[in-house]
Amino acid sequence: MFGKVIHHIQQWLLNIWYKNSYWYIFFLPLSWLFASLVLVRKFVFKRFFQNLYQPPCSVIIVGNITVGGTGKTPFIIWLAKNMKARGLKPAILSRGYGGEISDTPIEVSEYSDPSIVGDEPVMIASKVDCPVIVHSNRVLSCKYISKKNIDLIICDDGLQHYMLKRDYEIVIIDGERVFGNGQLLPAGPLREPISRLKNVDLVLKQINPVFGGVDYDRERAFYLTGGTANNINSGETRSLSEFIGKKIHAVAGIGNPNRFFNLLEGKGMEIERHYYGDHQKYSLDELSFDDDLDILMTEKDAVKCKKFNNDRLWYVPVELEFTNDSQEWLVDIENLVKIRDTND
Repeated sequence: MFGKVIHHIQQWLLNIWYKNSYWYIFFLPLSWLFASLVLVRKFVFKRFFQNLYQPPCSVIIVGNITVGGTGKTPFIIWLAKNMKARGLKPAILSRGYGGEISDTPIEVSEYSDPSIVGDEPVMIASKVDCPVIVHSNRVLSCKYISKKNIDLIICDDGLQHYMLKRDYEIVIIDGERVFGNGQLLPAGPLREPISRLKNVDLVLKQINPVFGGVDYDRERAFYLTGGTANNINSGETRSLSEFIGKKIHAVAGIGNPNRFFNLLEGKGMEIERHYYGDHQKYSLDELSFDDDLDILMTEKDAVKCKKFNNDRLWYVPVELEFTNDSQEWLVDIENLVKIRDTND
């Protein structure tokens, strides 16, 4: 019951932020207060915390300036795989949203309990052969892996974690929703002013390959594509083309569920949409609909449903593809790591 109330509040706020609602005006005083706190926080770090922790290897920050899903997790998986293909040894740090981490960082595997370490780290660990460390304190996580054979740290959602020095900042934005009404929290979706983008090294946007998106300076675009569905219980793999014309239940507990739903509809399915809050902790009853229709969900949702005895549960793995981008910035990151190794 409490989870549904939270979800309805989240949807109400999303409607205010992204659907030209004038309700945001009532939140502006709080947004001005939030803006003041952001400025004070930055001043304090620059003035009193000049000797920040310097990890023993290069640090790449992947974050966003809005709340909600922008595609960070699939991008981090893609980036880690590409770095490994270039002969580098990355590690991934995550806060572990939705989990319950103690005082000590945890190294995650595909068999870890998502209720403890969070759903996204488990999904990442199942797809990338590199250390995945979870803790809210990124500095503590860096110290935890300092003795491992690592030459690159990819920090998930650490753009506002100023205690950690970084060598390269990447911001992911939603090419469809962009910055909503352009207001700071809680009147809008912004964690920081849009001007923050001028100080990062790279801006990427996730787009819908059909509808495209808005162009920005120094911006590259990528999209997510999926062509198969995997059964959670049996491991059976089917082409999504086998679901064309069929009615199915579509389940998503992610930052932007409509992106997943649009993907399925674009494949020719008739879907009944089921919205859940980001990092939803599912129960079997929630996914036991009163019919015999198949249930398709995201891979992030699926890691929390592996123990459910329901043969109708399927998840859709997605892959990341870039549009007309030479990805020369990958060379920049590789060179940063090599220069750092040489200097050390």
